[in-house]
Amino acid sequence: MNSREKKYSVGQLSKLSDVSVRTLHFYDEKNLLKAKRDSNGYRFYDNYDVALLQQIIIYRQMDMNLDDITTIIHADDFDLLSALQKQRELLIRRRDNTDEMIKRIEVSIQMTLGEENLDVMLKGLPKAKIEEWKTEIKQDENGKKVFEAYGKISNDEIHDVKYEADEWTTHYMEVTYLPVSDEKVQALMKDAYVIMNRMLCKTIDDFAGANYKFLKATNAEGRKDKVVVDIYETYQKGMAKHYFDAMDYFAENSLKNNEDEYIKLR
Repeated sequence: MNSREKKYSVGQLSKLSDVSVRTLHFYDEKNLLKAKRDSNGYRFYDNYDVALLQQIIIYRQMDMNLDDITTIIHADDFDLLSALQKQRELLIRRRDNTDEMIKRIEVSIQMTLGEENLDVMLKGLPKAKIEEWKTEIKQDENGKKVFEAYGKISNDEIHDVKYEADEWTTHYMEVTYLPVSDEKVQALMKDAYVIMNRMLCKTIDDFAGANYKFLKATNAEGRKDKVVVDIYETYQKGMAKHYFDAMDYFAENSLKNNEDEYIKLR
């Protein structure tokens, strides 16, 4: 049987194309998509009509009016296959553009959530300072990554993290007068490491845990980060240096030879 000999009733074409019977009748009346008649006088469509209807649907989705569509598809030089191929290419480009726009929107959503989460983490500190820090982060070349990372944390989780961080900070400010090697300080460094390790696992895809090398590098970067240093110093004068020295001591004397044990602590 020739492929064009396959017949579809109005109802069958309606279900196949998701176009109402009423619309198909309207297209018939407007000579846009004329139904054929069998020997009994019943309307039917063939495979060519099915493909032509798909072309009409695409044109309608492009907001073309019916008169213009009729002119196009009934032109003497109209080539359905060529038209469909061109429309496919157009739709693929539109899909790619749409996918790219969705990705950009998702990044914007994540960054907005990240900024809100950062606000939660800094709550309780001077508002002027918070705005100053956020402005500096946004201007930094890696600032986008900071907000994206914080955006991966859920609303419930960020409040839990905030509570835990505040508790830790309160206890730590009570021991900053002690040498960084003191057992009380180092116990809090272990807690800080666990909190940090847990956060990194939430915010970095496929993060395997903060090993010795990673922690040393992160600590070195922290010492040079004006925002991070200023946050610690806002809590307590001299806290930044004490913290980084204490964390380096922890890395050298606790983490270095026990990586497998520590990176599992989350």
